[in-house]
Amino acid sequence: MKYLIIRFSSLGDVILTTAVMNYLKMVDPDCEITLLTDKNYTELFLDDTRLKSVIGLKKHESYWDISLFNEAWDHIIDLQNGKRSHSILEHFKNVRKVTHLHKLHLPRTLLLLARKNLYPTASDIITRYLNAAEIHAPVPDFNKAPSLTFKAANPSYYTQMLQTDIIKRPVVAFFPFSAWKNKEWPIKSFAAIGKYFQILGWNILILGSTSEYEQAEELRAMIGRHVVVLAGKISLYECGCVLKHCSLALGNDSGLTHLARACGVKTGVIYGPTTHHLGFYPSGTPEYRIFETPLFCRPCHPHGGNHCIQMRHACMSRVTPETVISGLTTLLRGNQK
Repeated sequence: MKYLIIRFSSLGDVILTTAVMNYLKMVDPDCEITLLTDKNYTELFLDDTRLKSVIGLKKHESYWDISLFNEAWDHIIDLQNGKRSHSILEHFKNVRKVTHLHKLHLPRTLLLLARKNLYPTASDIITRYLNAAEIHAPVPDFNKAPSLTFKAANPSYYTQMLQTDIIKRPVVAFFPFSAWKNKEWPIKSFAAIGKYFQILGWNILILGSTSEYEQAEELRAMIGRHVVVLAGKISLYECGCVLKHCSLALGNDSGLTHLARACGVKTGVIYGPTTHHLGFYPSGTPEYRIFETPLFCRPCHPHGGNHCIQMRHACMSRVTPETVISGLTTLLRGNQK
């Protein structure tokens, strides 16, 4: 079988497509899979042996590789299901089957506006991805967590990058930032967690984008010693390489949090304006811990939003550092919830 998977954005959504790749390869090890995604994310798959090829498109760029359109495809799995993917699909000449992700727009709208929950029982995005690939009853023991491979040429380089002195310390990675500002847990709360792990003798890694570098430095100053700031300093591929050397991660509902899990890191995830109905809660292994506060106003936005209607951000501020420390301690001991 020859598959083409289409998913352009965003980072977390693209990473989660790897669960579909895992299943296709599990049931048919000889199948050929090609991924069509955003050019910014192709580096995540440089070492991926599941894929025959990865094709990257810049945003608003058309793809006119005639060989791609003229190739024979057994199954195109459109996990984007938007104008961009639809316009590209029109150019394929020899396709046996095309299937699309069901985006559940109506249940989402009713939940956000009327607090009416009409989501199906299994509405997580991995299940919906699998359904789009016509996998409606995966084997019971199938691990639905994402997975990525990073084969750094010089692993010791990344190990050294994470050390702050001659003592080799365990590392906890922080992802304090998000493109949607409502998703951001208070920076002072991240600082409290950082100080706790600093006392335990850990190093703290802070990741983010170039635009978040100054905020990362502010967080470093709040925590104190044994903090490594790599926000905006390394590529996505290098983020994967350093995360492979981390023992624990803590982040908001963001792409880097999904990346940590894809790298096999035990991860704590803080949810506020988004809820499990929207489909992006973790599942499978590695172990994870969810931190959230039940509130009537949740969810308030399909992606998180940038402004709290109540002006209090209670969904995030009510998740206390003490709760997170307790949960991460439990997670380190091998229990998830």
